[in-house]
Amino acid sequence: MTDEKYGQTKPLDILNVRGLASKREYVRSLELRGDAEALSLLVECLCDDSWYLRGLAEEAFLKLGDRGAEALLPLLDRGVWFTRASAALVLGRLGYRPAVPALFLLTEDKNTTAASAARDALVAIGIQRGAIRLAHALHRMPPDVRRGRMDEIAAGDRVLGERVERMMRSEELMSAENVDALSDDSAAVRATEEGVEWEVLTGPPSPSQSPGDAGGGHA
Repeated sequence: MTDEKYGQTKPLDILNVRGLASKREYVRSLELRGDAEALSLLVECLCDDSWYLRGLAEEAFLKLGDRGAEALLPLLDRGVWFTRASAALVLGRLGYRPAVPALFLLTEDKNTTAASAARDALVAIGIQRGAIRLAHALHRMPPDVRRGRMDEIAAGDRVLGERVERMMRSEELMSAENVDALSDDSAAVRATEEGVEWEVLTGPPSPSQSPGDAGGGHA
């Protein structure tokens, strides 16, 4: 990975306008448009030296959701370090599961801030119904690399780390071809969770129930 500025073109005149209000207004107009050109211009904002402008662009991408997430994926392996970190932060907060493979690669970035942002994003995605996507990606890594990445996930969230390990023991889940269509609440994924394990994730049964109740408590 290099730290060459991504998308170096002629500077946008608006970026040279002094005044926070002008920048807010500009980014807001791009967010409202939301078309391909607007997304490209928002990407340029994430590449700008102004931390304030980058922050505005991050918030705009969060509001755009999946519509803007795809435009952020190419930023994970190019550009200056703060652009890679911003892209990772947004994708993590969005819980954007297709970003998982690229985020795992970013954890090896030479810049510690970008690498840390990638690790945080992976944990955030895992917590937002994306543990299966983490497990699937980890399963395909060389064993020595996999162990290190799994330790990082567990350091970020112990319960998530344990759940990912359980999923990786499911041959059915690990052989799924269209893993992007799966989330943690998919029937195929829930079917691998057993009794007390699912209870850890969803909370204990209500006080009115016990394992022996006719209504069927948790086993």
